[in-house]
Amino acid sequence: MSLVLHFADEAGLAEALARELGWACAPIGCHVFPDGEYRLTLPKPLPPRVALLRGLQQPNAKLAALLIAAPAARECGVHHLTLVAPYLSYMRQDTEFHPGEAVSQRHLGRALAAWFDALITVDPHLHRVATLDEVVPGRRGVAVSAAPLLGRFIAHRVPGALLLAPDEEAGQWVRAAAAAGKLEHAVCQKLRQGDLEVQVALPGTD
Repeated sequence: MSLVLHFADEAGLAEALARELGWACAPIGCHVFPDGEYRLTLPKPLPPRVALLRGLQQPNAKLAALLIAAPAARECGVHHLTLVAPYLSYMRQDTEFHPGEAVSQRHLGRALAAWFDALITVDPHLHRVATLDEVVPGRRGVAVSAAPLLGRFIAHRVPGALLLAPDEEAGQWVRAAAAAGKLEHAVCQKLRQGDLEVQVALPGTD
C-alpha cells in the first residue's frame, strides 16, 4: 500500500491526487501552540512508500513543519518519501546577485534532498539551472508544467484569446500555453524597481 499524506488546508487536493494514483490518503494532525510551535501527529504505522503533499507558498512556517514531518515519517515506517510541492519556494534567489547574498535555491534544495527521496513540483523558477535534479542533489527532481493545460482551458473558455506574458522569463510558459490552445501570444517588457514597484510595457500587438 502507498499513501498520500497532507495537512488539513490541502485536504481536497490531496484526496484528488490519491484518487488519481489509486493510493490511500491520510492527514497530519497539527496543533499550534500560542508561541507558534507545532505539535504534529502522523498516522502510525505508515507504509513504506509515501507522498507528502505540501505547497510552499507563504513558505516559512510550512518549511518548519516539513523539517519535523519528514523525519517523523521515517520513524513511522516510511522508506521512500516524496515531496509533492505544487509551488516550490525560494527558487528565485539562484545566484549571488550582490556580495554576501545567500543563494536560497541551493541551500533549500540541499535541505530538501536531506529530508526527501524525490521532489515533484509545477513550473519552478529554474532560469540558471538545467533541471530540478540539480536543485536537490543526489535525489530525483521532477518538474511538470501546467502551461499546456492552462492554454487548452483558456481556449475552451475564451476562444481566440490573446495570451500575454508579463516578461521574458514567463515567455516559455505563455508560448507553451499558446501552442496547446492554438492561440496567439505576446511577451511584455517588465522593469522592476522594487518588490512592489513594477512597470510593464505592452507589446505592439493588436
